[in-house]
Amino acid sequence: MLRTLLAYVFAVLHTLFCSLAAIVFGLFNPYSKIVDKIIRLWARGLLKAAGVKVVVHGQEKLRKDQPYIFMSNHQGAFDILAGVVAIPVTMRFIAKKELFRIPIFAHSMRTVGMIPIDRGNSAEARKSLEEAARTLQNGVSVLIFPEGTRTRDGNIKPFKKGGFVLALKSGLPIMPMVFTGSLNIMRKNSLKLHKGTIHVYFLDEVDTSQYSFEQRNELLKEVRKRIVDFYETVRLE
Repeated sequence: MLRTLLAYVFAVLHTLFCSLAAIVFGLFNPYSKIVDKIIRLWARGLLKAAGVKVVVHGQEKLRKDQPYIFMSNHQGAFDILAGVVAIPVTMRFIAKKELFRIPIFAHSMRTVGMIPIDRGNSAEARKSLEEAARTLQNGVSVLIFPEGTRTRDGNIKPFKKGGFVLALKSGLPIMPMVFTGSLNIMRKNSLKLHKGTIHVYFLDEVDTSQYSFEQRNELLKEVRKRIVDFYETVRLE
């Protein structure tokens, strides 16, 4: 319990420092290399404080200078941190609106181009996807968890359509990803931390140009099938 308490104290101070730095440098260019470094410093610091290691597989599948829409299963609260560390290109993520209510941290998130979403409000959710589309137009990749929320039991939930509409409208490829190991680090509705290792797998990209807008459900099914099939092969390793 003491380790968890110390980790939270560090997390608050570390997040405050990184948030202030992100606000300062993000005002000049929210997608600059130094802002990317600050975001990764933030993620690595929180992971280390929690005793979490990240092991990346298949990073070589990423094409240089190609923006992607990254889509992954959502096991736990540390998935975003692991994604920040694992994805080597400039990337911003779509996150639940509650994170954008935290003083200073919320301001830094908006300054560097992170995107809030209210999945309970369809009009606001559409605005978030429009904001994500503008981010993609800047050559910046976006990370989406199409389940919408993290799982309680490890099983992958149904996917929501919004990210696939975004992919088809942008014409960018989807890079499916699989996260394992984060489920037990911090269980949903629990604040207790457990040491562990998160494995991040990059699968083969999906060419969205092969799908029409009317085929968005087929695209969703294909991406989900790839993620689920791979997840089932590695979840017990």
